[in-house]
Amino acid sequence: MGAFGTALLSGVLMFATAAAPAPSAARAAAPSAPVITEPEKDNRVLSAADVHMETRPLQGNDGGDVHLCTDWEIWAGSPGGGERVWFDSCASGTGRVHVHLGDGVFENSFAGRADLLPDRQYTLRVRHRDTSGGWTAYSARPFKTDVERKPLPGEGDWKVHQPGFVVEEVAEDFALPVNIAMVPNHPSDPAKPLFYVTELYGKIITVTGDFKKKTYAKDLLDFDPSAQFPGTGEMGLTGIVVEPKTGDVIAAMLYKDDGDLLAKIVRFQSTDGGFTAAKQNTIIKFPGEEQSTSHQISNLTIGPDGKLYVHMGDGFVADTAEDMDSFRGKVLRMNLDGTAPSDNPFYKGTGKFQARDYIWAYGLRNPFGGAWRTADGQHYSVENGPSVNDRLARITKGGRYHWTGGASGLTKNALYNWKETQGPVNIAFTEPEVYHAAGFPQEKYGNAFVTLSGPTYATGPQRRGKKIVEFEFDKDGSVDDPKTLIEYTGSGKTSVAALAPGPDGLYFSTLYTKIGDATDSGAKILRVRYAPKGTSSPVTLYSDSGFKGESRGLGTGIFDAAAGAFGKLKDNTASSLKVAGGYRVVACDGPAAAPSLGTCRYFGAGSHGSLAEFNDKISSLAVFGGPVEGRGVVGYRETNLKGASQPLGAGMHESVAGELAGGDSTPISSLKIGAGYRLIACDRDRAGSADLGVCRILGSGEHATLGELNGKVSLLGVVGPPVTVFSEPKAKGKAQSLEGGVYEGRQKELAEVGDDTISSLRVEPGYRVVACANDGGTGGGTGNLGRCRAFPAGEHTLTGTDLDDAISLLLVSGETAKGAGVTAYTDRDFKGGKSALGPGLYEDTQGGLGDAGNDDISSLKVAAGHRAVACEHGTKPAVFDVGLCRYYAAGDYAYLGADLNDLITLVAVDTVTAGPNKG
Repeated sequence: MGAFGTALLSGVLMFATAAAPAPSAARAAAPSAPVITEPEKDNRVLSAADVHMETRPLQGNDGGDVHLCTDWEIWAGSPGGGERVWFDSCASGTGRVHVHLGDGVFENSFAGRADLLPDRQYTLRVRHRDTSGGWTAYSARPFKTDVERKPLPGEGDWKVHQPGFVVEEVAEDFALPVNIAMVPNHPSDPAKPLFYVTELYGKIITVTGDFKKKTYAKDLLDFDPSAQFPGTGEMGLTGIVVEPKTGDVIAAMLYKDDGDLLAKIVRFQSTDGGFTAAKQNTIIKFPGEEQSTSHQISNLTIGPDGKLYVHMGDGFVADTAEDMDSFRGKVLRMNLDGTAPSDNPFYKGTGKFQARDYIWAYGLRNPFGGAWRTADGQHYSVENGPSVNDRLARITKGGRYHWTGGASGLTKNALYNWKETQGPVNIAFTEPEVYHAAGFPQEKYGNAFVTLSGPTYATGPQRRGKKIVEFEFDKDGSVDDPKTLIEYTGSGKTSVAALAPGPDGLYFSTLYTKIGDATDSGAKILRVRYAPKGTSSPVTLYSDSGFKGESRGLGTGIFDAAAGAFGKLKDNTASSLKVAGGYRVVACDGPAAAPSLGTCRYFGAGSHGSLAEFNDKISSLAVFGGPVEGRGVVGYRETNLKGASQPLGAGMHESVAGELAGGDSTPISSLKIGAGYRLIACDRDRAGSADLGVCRILGSGEHATLGELNGKVSLLGVVGPPVTVFSEPKAKGKAQSLEGGVYEGRQKELAEVGDDTISSLRVEPGYRVVACANDGGTGGGTGNLGRCRAFPAGEHTLTGTDLDDAISLLLVSGETAKGAGVTAYTDRDFKGGKSALGPGLYEDTQGGLGDAGNDDISSLKVAAGHRAVACEHGTKPAVFDVGLCRYYAAGDYAYLGADLNDLITLVAVDTVTAGPNKG
């Protein structure tokens, strides 16, 4: 099969006439009957929506005539004994050797259909014609269509096959989103570009950290790409990568030259921070290398050597893959200006523009996906086979991969072959050095994830494809059969294509809209996030192994058991812990009050059922999210706050992940730590060992020297106040730090910055905020709070919004505490299921509303000395309108009213301790 998996693959509705051209008189030496290569053997089980048909070129042509065209037919049953249901007469171009259902016409009782019937027997019949007018004899191949799979009622669109993971939508309304390129080392600023998406028909979309979309560049194709899709419309704009040093976007696409579609690579530069392209420069064109449906230029990556690696399909001309004078069927390597590096394996340097100067590896068919694995420094590719033998391969310098037109060639140098067509499209690795392994648990580090598109534009769940699978690597670099991570189980056309690890999950595209035409806008960007049940807090500690015994949830921060921060878990009693996705832990056997923390260990996201030699030894623990762009701390190269400097915000910064300019380049020897901040500094990071060596804790102030850590810091974990609000935009003006809880202007709890004066706010990793225009002074003990919005971690400027200088109430998430400050009931008059809620912020998405239930609460009791806020919607990983919010003073509320009854998904509880010094 060809294409972007089997999903960007198949046919074109070219409405040819039903009758084949009349054959001319037979010659004495007619060419041989076609050799059918796809389906590659009799009685293959194929998708009823996606039948790929392929032959070798014209065989046994002693007369030297050229292969002119091919007749393709599908019969229900057997030819002559059944009914012809589909045909494509005298197909030329690539149609001479490869077609799909969309390339022809359904007829007779199948007229008007776009697919075959499931679970039926069919026969493919093919003949070739040469330029003399002679036709070969027919060749035939029987096959069977697969059984139709129906969605399970009430199961949703995605089935998660591995515990602890969830699928979430982050952006929508894309048209054929083929690839995603993450911005390297995104600064956790929701207003800045987080990733870019290529849409096949010539548009690049910027998506910011709060998942807002903006067109980066459009109208990038100089030809009309809107042929039939699936089919000949499967061409256009494909690969994309972001250059780390400049932020420039580099993309692969096709252009038209004298009627031919050829490949080129374009570099885009921005002058507005990466939101839109200001200029573009073509760094290389590939003249004379005609591209074909899906088998075209595709994946782009920048290797650890700083070079650009380019994947190029064979253009449906298999002979090009091992032709060293052709760019097609190769992985190419070039400098970022498009020139050929002299250390390429076949470089000649004659001064002419020659393919062999660029070739890194050859003999590939359609290597649409590619990625680098940091664990071994190697490049990997996923590639579509004809009917079988889709291939995962490790791409090595000068490597030969043996594609010459036969499926068996794809078994050579394969790390893994799928035995049934799955349509692999993209590959990504979850590694600590890249966005902290997307927040995946430690046991996933270094694993490969592959999108399998499955049958092109088929409806509903499929036996093959429409899933993301995971490969684990053995110590010798081999892999076994993959495990499914997620699978599409809905009723639409949705499949999977793009794939990239981000700061909080593995991002992927659905390629098609759920219903409608394949090219319609409506496809989505989703993510798979690690969020195991029982980890509503960033970290949960347990007194016994296997997550048993007493437990304690902890947010981001530095915690000392001797100070009671572990709750019922005493000093030196923790034996297991769960770390939520996106978080990491430094655990030490010394107290947090001491400058030296003793022996310290690193724990990444995941469930750590036993702490091994650290069982019953933890006395202090620090929890960090991902690094935030420079706020709060400045590190200096030299002592006495001199030399080159690096600003650092809250979160964990590690040399191994490129987040610290440490090591030999910019060693840290002194620190300036802002008010309200403190940090842990260690001379090792997680690279190579969990032992972090010497670690010290440092509070706010100026630290002119770090003593034994001078020039050796490899890990800095910074803790700041959960939320800081500012009276001016961009974190300027008066400031006030807020811990978890409810803050009201009328209670003078915002006195440091001022009521109705907040213009920006900063939310640290692990926290979230709801800000409202009104407070509890709305009257009668209850009142609507006006405009209310939720803000995730990051820095937010309110200029130009209706909350600028208008905030009177803030809800800051913090650790929930046991108690009955509020009792929520599912029924009126305090009946039905109930939940006792102590101080804290409770959301069903965080597992917090208990027996009262999400969207089930009908009555509330608020105890004396307490207050509550209830909102219609919970928070999201973006700035989000939480709908109707209402304030409840102490009292009994037998019915919440029709406008909030059975709609509450968020409840905040706090004590009333009015005063300017709260928090």
